[in-house]
Amino acid sequence: MKRLTKEGYQRNKYLEDIGIPIENYGTNYCGKEDKRWKKWKNERKKYGFDARECWNLDSSFVEWIYSHFKKYKEDACIDLSFHKFQYNKNDKNVEITQEEAIDIICDACENYLLTSFVDRDFLSKDVMLLIGDVMPSMWW
Repeated sequence: MKRLTKEGYQRNKYLEDIGIPIENYGTNYCGKEDKRWKKWKNERKKYGFDARECWNLDSSFVEWIYSHFKKYKEDACIDLSFHKFQYNKNDKNVEITQEEAIDIICDACENYLLTSFVDRDFLSKDVMLLIGDVMPSMWW
């Protein structure tokens, strides 16, 4: 598959894989033709990112969680069934593994990103609590 490239745009394999156009990423709103490009370039030098990521912080956050959790799962050299978590599924607490937690979180992120942010289920208390629960075990 040919990877998208546009001068001045940041690629994200995982967002490409689910069909999100490169110009729609939180890091890529408004391209190089925008008169503010120099300002954003200076912000990236100073902060490591620019203000465009903050315009839609909700989508930037979800994009980050989605792509980094996908990469973590691909590269993990640990047993992803070792850590266990409680998750509220259909109003019933169930025990899930770290891998299952990652899958639930990634599925929720993907759904959120592909429904033009209309589906706010990602922001549900249960998924957000799951992110908080799983984060301390996201290392190897």
